[in-house]
Amino acid sequence: MFLFTLLLSIEVGQAKEELIVIQTVSVDQKSFVIAKGIKDGITAGQEVIFANENVSLVCKAIEVNRNYSYWYPVNTYMNVPFLREEIVSTNSHIYGSIGLELEADKNKLVETLDEKTDAKIEIENFRKQNHFSLRGSIGAGLSQTASSVSTSQNSSRYAYDLSLEYGLRMMPEFELGFGVRVDNDIYRLTNPMLDIPSTRYLALAIATYHFVNLSHGKDNAYLSLVGGIGTSKTVVNQATNSGYATVLPQIRLGYIRPFSKSNAIIFEVSVESISAKETLPDSTIQTSSYSNVKGTIGITF
Repeated sequence: MFLFTLLLSIEVGQAKEELIVIQTVSVDQKSFVIAKGIKDGITAGQEVIFANENVSLVCKAIEVNRNYSYWYPVNTYMNVPFLREEIVSTNSHIYGSIGLELEADKNKLVETLDEKTDAKIEIENFRKQNHFSLRGSIGAGLSQTASSVSTSQNSSRYAYDLSLEYGLRMMPEFELGFGVRVDNDIYRLTNPMLDIPSTRYLALAIATYHFVNLSHGKDNAYLSLVGGIGTSKTVVNQATNSGYATVLPQIRLGYIRPFSKSNAIIFEVSVESISAKETLPDSTIQTSSYSNVKGTIGITF
């Protein structure tokens, strides 16, 4: 392998300042890429001051190809304070005598830098995408009360639901969503033995925080807070009670695992509180409340 060393000497008095555009910033805010490379005089190991209106940061070029360079702050405890496509100034006055090693086969370096840049851009794009999600859940009741049912009659509740939601990715960490959900559950009494099915059609509002700073790839955990309101119908001994129901709140802890540039699998566990107020055929008002725990699997598209 052919190696040679090129020594560049730049006088301190000949400082060079110019404006450049940040091409992309890593998710962990520890590195960034600019569209300047070997052809612009950038060499691996160079240290340059990058600055905006608020802060100046000394950074080192870690990898360089013909058109791009990949930079880290010299102080490894610092985060990159710049945004993608932000215009910043550079000052080269801290250049000293810089040793540059070039391999005869530079394609490996070019491919490595391009792959890293492409991967970071793909992750960034995925986390900016609005998306639909289809979710299916099964669960069981933790507790339930009804104004017309004695607590000694309560036995168990089994629930399942299907929801379609649309998420607006406001930023990589934060998402707002809206959706509709169909609930079906069975309230089982022991004395007398009786299954009471309920059906609910709900409109949902969702706020989600993605823990992207704890992830090194597109996978990440998230936490959602959900509220909902809609119609409720319960059938008791062939008599139908109808009214409205609310979900407030539902708390989801989930994990999202992408399998393409725009699709991902969703895994969730959640707890929720549901209240319903229904009118019986004899005009009697019945109120009920439930708390459920659920497991969910879904897909985004």
